Amino acid sequence: MKHRFVILLLFLWATSALAQNAAKNAVKNLEQQKTQLEKDIAYTSELINRTQSEQKANLDNLNLIQANLATRKSYIEEIDKQLTAISVEVVAKQKIIATLHDDLTRLKDNYAKMLRFAYRNRTPYLQLMFILSSDDFDQAYWRITYLKAYSTHRINQADNISRQSEALKSELSALMVKKTEHQYLLNQKTIELLALDAEEKDYQATLYALQTKEKELRRDLEAKKKQAAQLNEQIQAAIAEEAHREAERRRKIEQKNKEMAAKFIADEHALTLKFEKQHGTLPSPVARSIVVTHFGVYEHPVLKGIKVTSNGIDLSTTEGAVVSVVADGVVRRIFTTGSVTSVLIQHGLYYTVYTHLKGISVRVGDAVRAKQPIGLVASAPNSPRAILHFELWKQTAKQDPEDWLSKRI
Repeated sequence: MKHRFVILLLFLWATSALAQNAAKNAVKNLEQQKTQLEKDIAYTSELINRTQSEQKANLDNLNLIQANLATRKSYIEEIDKQLTAISVEVVAKQKIIATLHDDLTRLKDNYAKMLRFAYRNRTPYLQLMFILSSDDFDQAYWRITYLKAYSTHRINQADNISRQSEALKSELSALMVKKTEHQYLLNQKTIELLALDAEEKDYQATLYALQTKEKELRRDLEAKKKQAAQLNEQIQAAIAEEAHREAERRRKIEQKNKEMAAKFIADEHALTLKFEKQHGTLPSPVARSIVVTHFGVYEHPVLKGIKVTSNGIDLSTTEGAVVSVVADGVVRRIFTTGSVTSVLIQHGLYYTVYTHLKGISVRVGDAVRAKQPIGLVASAPNSPRAILHFELWKQTAKQDPEDWLSKRI
């Protein structure tokens, strides 16, 4: 019976320990995500505050407020997940504490019985009489052995009670820490919900102000569509031209030396594979930035019934922020669309495009390394803020850059 209880106790401890470890890992991961979201919220708020007095009713500002709303909502979701994970830890600790408490009670009861027995047989005379009253020598021997073992067991039980008491104190202390963390997160959530409500009101006020400027917005939208179409044509023409040039170069090499042609193909294939292996881990082209326009087709944030298409993403940042290449490659084009300058970089079969640049520090044909600076972000036209437009292509197929970039900025 005693062995069964020990096995059951060990099983409960092992199960609770596994649950606690899983919960601890979950809390650690959630804390990292929450920290990143805190940084995003702080930086976005900084960008908003910089232009709030200058030009609040601005489409870029509206997009930035919207991005901050989405980030804050994600932050609140992370707090909820962390609260759940801590609750799991609290439940696991409460189970351990209950088990330790029950076991300690049992140990103390058994120890009390031993003390009462020891008290009744407290003198050497009584112990001697207990041995001498044996029916035979064997019984006397077993009584001597029993008294020795009983004395040792009593000492061990006292040690067990001491250890169990310390373990119980430790678990109770840890439980209090977790409950404090839980309360802190609840308070933090309340603060974030108030901030979210204030931002939603700010968003609605900015949206209303912009809705009174519909004609101006439509003109800006048409101008941006025209510029985007021109940029798209230049990118596709450049990629097609590069593909043709690569094929021609390969053909000429093949005519001269088949081994060199094979190496040329292998190098291009290696660069492509290297780029593909970085899917989801590419660094952001701007160290501190917030995505304010996403890839694909979406509703215009102000104009009803108007669809907007983006071949890449817009990263809101500060003017003069350093732009770095996201992976090893070769500079293939530097071109200007209207007043906007772009750099096209080839990575095997992949291409990245960096638009709204100034102070470009590379030339066509340069081999570049990942995270190497290639220029600075220029201020956006008709906006108090700087925005980098970033695109990613696989030959002539557009890709969603956010699928490729690391979630850590």
